[in-house]
Amino acid sequence: MGSVFCEGLTHAAMYARFRPQVPASLVNYILSFLQEKCKGPMNNAIDVGCGSGQSTRVLSSHFKNVVGFDISEAQVAEANKLEKLANVSYKVNRAEKLPCETQSVQLVNAGQACHWFDLSKFFIEADRVLVPGGVIALYGYQFPMPIWENKTEKLTKLFTDLYLDSLHGYIKKESLDVYYSNYRNLRFRIPFEDYVQIRNETLYAEHQATVADFVGYISSWSSFQNFQTQHGQEAAYDILNTFETKFMNELGVNTSSADTELTLRTNYFLQLGRKPTTTTKRGNSPVEKQTNLTH
Repeated sequence: MGSVFCEGLTHAAMYARFRPQVPASLVNYILSFLQEKCKGPMNNAIDVGCGSGQSTRVLSSHFKNVVGFDISEAQVAEANKLEKLANVSYKVNRAEKLPCETQSVQLVNAGQACHWFDLSKFFIEADRVLVPGGVIALYGYQFPMPIWENKTEKLTKLFTDLYLDSLHGYIKKESLDVYYSNYRNLRFRIPFEDYVQIRNETLYAEHQATVADFVGYISSWSSFQNFQTQHGQEAAYDILNTFETKFMNELGVNTSSADTELTLRTNYFLQLGRKPTTTTKRGNSPVEKQTNLTH
């Protein structure tokens, strides 16, 4: 059962092991948009809310220097432990006060993270650190869809029921905001002057995983972690066991969960905004003006 491989893993380690990897198609789409106006060398990118680094290291081949920031010391420690690339580093830092020089960064990236930010303050900071023509990229993903012959719909319902029923009281508002809106809410609008809404919801990634891996992914949900904190590990693992049993029964196979592979498809939603190529005097920034309207 999944609890066997979860034992001894911290939340940060679960996050690193089971969260989906960012597809190259999404990174290439961001880079293409950035390079339309930002023609110089790609020196600096930052990844805000980097977690254990999945959304950070994929930028390494495109920029001279990449830094991931996260408020969680455990996540940053896990990212540093895993990192082998010389041009990628990680620091504990909040999204609302970035330790970067003014107009020093070409890309401010946030993958499956910005719903946790104070966005009005984050947008002002992103505006400050970005070079003219630099880009903010906000993206997230829906739950991975388990693809298995003609049972995809039933399997998907099993884990959405787990999320919305068994764990509903343990889901924070910010997570539900992602689940229901895919960053379409007005608060996610990137408030650059003459802003044009750039969205892409066509990007996805597929990978092979075992059922045990899929259960491990569920154990990395913040709602599951909240349940475990309140009710203990045994009660939490009972939920995983029950889910895994239902899932395996639906598949109708004789193999173990660790030996049963299926395809997981993860659909992404991406929102991009470009800083104007003409600079504005600090204090009169259109970003500051628009974000101040929200208070």
